[in-house]
Amino acid sequence: MVPIYEPPGHEPETVEKPGKLWLIWQERGFLWSVAWKTFLASAIIALFLPTHYEAVVKVVPGENSGSAMGLMGRFAGPGAGNGLGMGLDAAALLGMKTPGAFYVEALKSRSIQDRIIERFDLRRHYWMLGSRYPRDTYNTRKKLKNFTDIQEDKKSGVIAVAVTDYDPQVAAQIANAYIEELNKLAADLNTSDAHREKVFLEERLKQAKQDLDRASLALSQFSSRSTLMDPGNQSRAMVDAASRIQGEMIATEAELKGVEQIYSQDNVRVRTLRARLTELQGQYTKLMGSSGPPAAGSDAREGAPSMRRLPLLNYEYADLYRQTRIQDSVYEFLTQQYELARIREAKELPTVRVMDRAALPERKSGPFRKLIVILSTMLGLLLACCWVLGKSAWQQIPADDPRRMVAADALRVLQRRLRRPSAT
Repeated sequence: MVPIYEPPGHEPETVEKPGKLWLIWQERGFLWSVAWKTFLASAIIALFLPTHYEAVVKVVPGENSGSAMGLMGRFAGPGAGNGLGMGLDAAALLGMKTPGAFYVEALKSRSIQDRIIERFDLRRHYWMLGSRYPRDTYNTRKKLKNFTDIQEDKKSGVIAVAVTDYDPQVAAQIANAYIEELNKLAADLNTSDAHREKVFLEERLKQAKQDLDRASLALSQFSSRSTLMDPGNQSRAMVDAASRIQGEMIATEAELKGVEQIYSQDNVRVRTLRARLTELQGQYTKLMGSSGPPAAGSDAREGAPSMRRLPLLNYEYADLYRQTRIQDSVYEFLTQQYELARIREAKELPTVRVMDRAALPERKSGPFRKLIVILSTMLGLLLACCWVLGKSAWQQIPADDPRRMVAADALRVLQRRLRRPSAT
């Protein structure tokens, strides 16, 4: 303590502040030693700290996602603006979640983090940079979370995703990948009416395609088996052929009768006309078919359906053709509806619009080496001053003080415990 002169009649008093400053001044050599050693150690550590870069991407929720905010705006009135005319948040007052809050939570989700980790192989990437190799995805996820900062501006609704990395190119790529994975996750979580309609039509379209294939296959197999391709034209052609053959038969019979009156039965011309008449009758019989039920597969063996079988075959063909046309119409209608549902889903898909893509960082974002050195040196000096003052206060405590006795006894017990393993 430094005594201060007081006039007569006044009791001398002790001033604490000059005494503490005096103690610190007395130990200035120790403090200087601590200062330059701390300065040197912090400078070396700051020099070896790796440089990191920060890439920022800014996005705005899509128009469809902002429908709730537009509804709140209509509730607030024309002159209310974003805060009901009183600087308040309408969605917050009504307890509604804003689209931006949903996107922020989606960006912080484990699904997107795992996709980013697998996409850029961050476990190997972080290990190559010299940090401790994370043996599992959990530690990598924690490291990625520490390197990512996601903020939402409540007034403008802009979401900023800042990614820090030791490689500026990787930092920009990861920041942009966050938005790509966000849109993919939003598409997977889409539960709108258009999406449900699209899923239903997609399943129904698959079934309609299978029904159409079965109907077309049945029609083609029937046509191949019965050699019936075009019932209308084929019927007219068969009627024309039967009429022509019947006309030739009548003409041949008349000519044969006239020749038989002139020549004998063994005449060459008579035999020729009879043979021709027999051939025409065979063709006519084959074309008309038998009156009884045909044997199975007879039409296929003969190569063409008979006229007696033609009405039945036309009925079967018309039925199969009608089923094919129905399935084709159903498939065409479902295809149109499916494309319309896809368009509606694309319009209602909750996506974010990129305001500023993450560009390649040109300047480092850290570490602040000068600040680290200055703060470390100041902290070292502060701790050294506390040590000096604490040591002086401890020395001023009497030896018979209970606090000192308890501390001395605790120190002896600690020393014995530390020596016990080495003694054994």
